[in-house]
Amino acid sequence: MKIIAEMCQNHNGKLSTLQSMVVRAAKSGADICKIQSIKARDLINWKEFEDFRPYEKEYERLKSLELSIDDEKRFVAACKTHGVKPMTTIFNGRDAGRFNKVGYEDLKISGYSVNKVLPYIESFNFKRLYISTSSLSLKEINKFKKILDKKGIKDYTFLNCTCIYPTPLDKLNLQNIDFFRNELQIEKVGFSDHSNPYEDNLLSSKLAIYQGIEVLERHFTILKPEDTRDGKVSITPDMLSELKRFGELSKVQQYEELNEFNETQKFNHNYYRNRF
Repeated sequence: MKIIAEMCQNHNGKLSTLQSMVVRAAKSGADICKIQSIKARDLINWKEFEDFRPYEKEYERLKSLELSIDDEKRFVAACKTHGVKPMTTIFNGRDAGRFNKVGYEDLKISGYSVNKVLPYIESFNFKRLYISTSSLSLKEINKFKKILDKKGIKDYTFLNCTCIYPTPLDKLNLQNIDFFRNELQIEKVGFSDHSNPYEDNLLSSKLAIYQGIEVLERHFTILKPEDTRDGKVSITPDMLSELKRFGELSKVQQYEELNEFNETQKFNHNYYRNRF
């Protein structure tokens, strides 16, 4: 099981912070470090969203987070230096040239931009493809899988994901992991977890790992949660180390940890076993 440390917007547009994140993630057990190659130029001005997130402010925010092509090359170099694979999320098919020039081998497509990237997928020089199911209906997931199969793309992973930040327990949809495998015949299934790690103590991620996922993606930060937009759903280096430790346990050991009795269970077991 591999772990993707999603740097997302947690570098705040600073290359030095991003490079430090790579170092800490690698030391904590990450297998892949990922950024997002999102561009402010692709933001569309929709009037109905002005009250939720005004266009001009959102444009400036995204612009402040952009990394230059040289920054991305330095990110890739830092990853290789510290023994982790570099990856990015692409949101527009016309960015294939930039992706190839930087030298990525792994590519991720978000659920809400599959339609904008998949038609150009042959233009990207990648070895492994990851697709988030966030915002995708079952019909769309089936559709995109068939497109990948028809195009002869074999090395791909679908990441079960919910587009709510943070994701509440009732919307984690961990049952989808086996459904994708058994019903949709998706060989490699992962989990992109946006739950609040400070509330569930990493339980959501551990339950997914226990189900035998191929890869776990988690937002990662070295800053305080309040210092970045995605801080509330991001894990720390210590949390990443804990997930790596748990992922390396045998299935029996994972079962024993997840099913360890708490004090209420211990009391109830003693009561019912000895009372009657």
